[in-house]
Amino acid sequence: MYLTGGLHKGRKILVPDNTKPTLSKVRQSVFNILNQYDLEGKKFLDMFAGSAIMGLEALSRGYSVKELELNKKTAEIIKKNYENLNLKPDITICNALKYDKETFDIIYCDPPWDSDYTLVIKKACELINPKGIIIVEHDKIRGLNIKELINLNNFGVEIIKSKKYGRCMIDFLR
Repeated sequence: MYLTGGLHKGRKILVPDNTKPTLSKVRQSVFNILNQYDLEGKKFLDMFAGSAIMGLEALSRGYSVKELELNKKTAEIIKKNYENLNLKPDITICNALKYDKETFDIIYCDPPWDSDYTLVIKKACELINPKGIIIVEHDKIRGLNIKELINLNNFGVEIIKSKKYGRCMIDFLR
């Protein structure tokens, strides 16, 4: 996999076997959409880091990035990816659903697709700054209705944009 934009565009990223990295066309689209919004501090949380490709894309584009990853071996590969770019990672090895140390302007949620998205979005809503954007990646085939989920749980956010990329769905919440 290669970074698609910013300062480190074209640089190769190692991908752990246990991850499903976001496709390059999805990554490019996400950041093109984010460019349309005025996001004050540009603090980006890659909530379920995996390969950390989204966090590295954000960092390459000038965002400050926090990576959360549960798997220690995967976290080591993330650290190696940062080292290969001469960067120091801000990574916490933890269950993302229990993280509560700070808030963010952008939160990218790409958990394992069989996760309980109610819990994922609830936690993201707790960690987002008032004018921030939560981005949720999920599997179209699963038939998850994010709009219904946020309405049933009174999360206080709404979908501002949705995009489909094959079986991958991306919803932007604000």
